[in-house]
Amino acid sequence: MTTTTANLPAKHSAEPVLLNAFRPARMVPLWEQAAITLWFLVTYIPIPMETPIRYLMVAAFMAYFALNYQTVITLLLRSWPLFLLPIFGAFSFIWSPYSGDAMRTGILYLMTPLIVVVIASRVELRIILRCFLFTGMIATLLALPHYARFAAGGPYVSKNYLALHMTFAMFFALITVLNAKEHKLLRLTASPFVPICLVIVLMSGSTTSAIFSILGALALIGVRFLWLSITRIRHFRSLLMLIGAAFALTLTTVVINMPTNSLVTDGLELVGKDATLTGRTAIWDAGRIVSEEHPIIGVGLDGFWQRDVGMAQTINENDFKPFGTKLTFHKAYLEVQVHLGIIGLGLFILLVGWCMYRNLFTWLKTPSMEHSAMLVIAMIVFASTFTESTLWSPFNALANLFYFGAVSTLGTAHRKHIGQIPAVLRRA
Repeated sequence: MTTTTANLPAKHSAEPVLLNAFRPARMVPLWEQAAITLWFLVTYIPIPMETPIRYLMVAAFMAYFALNYQTVITLLLRSWPLFLLPIFGAFSFIWSPYSGDAMRTGILYLMTPLIVVVIASRVELRIILRCFLFTGMIATLLALPHYARFAAGGPYVSKNYLALHMTFAMFFALITVLNAKEHKLLRLTASPFVPICLVIVLMSGSTTSAIFSILGALALIGVRFLWLSITRIRHFRSLLMLIGAAFALTLTTVVINMPTNSLVTDGLELVGKDATLTGRTAIWDAGRIVSEEHPIIGVGLDGFWQRDVGMAQTINENDFKPFGTKLTFHKAYLEVQVHLGIIGLGLFILLVGWCMYRNLFTWLKTPSMEHSAMLVIAMIVFASTFTESTLWSPFNALANLFYFGAVSTLGTAHRKHIGQIPAVLRRA
């Protein structure tokens, strides 16, 4: 236990004073940080021997779970909303026409939050972000040789995946640069990756990720130089939030009541998008048809994107994709609804809502740079659920980030304020 003094007397006094008592964060050895970084890396960018490394790492995490089950189970029970949907999905092998694939995928979905809980039970958020920094730096260096194919996705399957992952790599570097608690050498090393990642995002041609990267960077800079200073002024933070909420409601009311409102269309044209969002609306229409045919429990995991599913191959043909290509619906909510029905969609909304609540609650309670960064990241991951299916995919680094922000303060690895204790100070 560590203590921080408060209102210390200038002279010797036998009168007790109150000291803030903290439980120190767990020390994480370098080999453990390296192992976590490797796990993040194989979920962040395609690399050689990716699949064998993943399965070896999963086995290692499960062994770690068995050895430290008491600590992990405590955090697991506190994080129960993360597991309802994967458990329901794992049982979809019962009604999925591809029961073998559904069982395998269901186990992978269940392993994703479980590994997050195992890591969060042992490692504080600052170290987790540091491991993600190393992951983003390595991924950037691996992507650079593919500069001629950035518009086609480089090492990723599409430009959207490249741009989104480089956006978050930029965030990790910027978070480190802005965090005064990090080592100066580490901040200096991270600084060149901010412009490099931004250039990759712009070269990829993904307008959505370019907007996310610019707005996210501005938010992180605003948090560092404005918001963290405001938190030191009593009640000013609450007042500013109320003013911001009132302004947002007023602006929304004005926009809704504008006659012949074409702001959405004008905004899409401004960023080079059409009303179909690059063909996404057609895929969404097909997904709605399938979900209406299987409304309650869906088609089961791996029950749609198969070679012998006519509508899936029609989508491939209309999207100029090779026969048998496994696409996504480019909307996480629709992806879950098609495969797991209304029940799965409700559980997914619960999961997303709980994670957003936890990120916001933690940020309001402890507005540090780390928690502010996790809130910004969570908001961008949440925004991406409306145009991408990234959040509902197993062993995905961005889903890991979303979960880490929610459970980071529920475990025992982080530094925690215990309370105030009386102490008598004596000067030598």
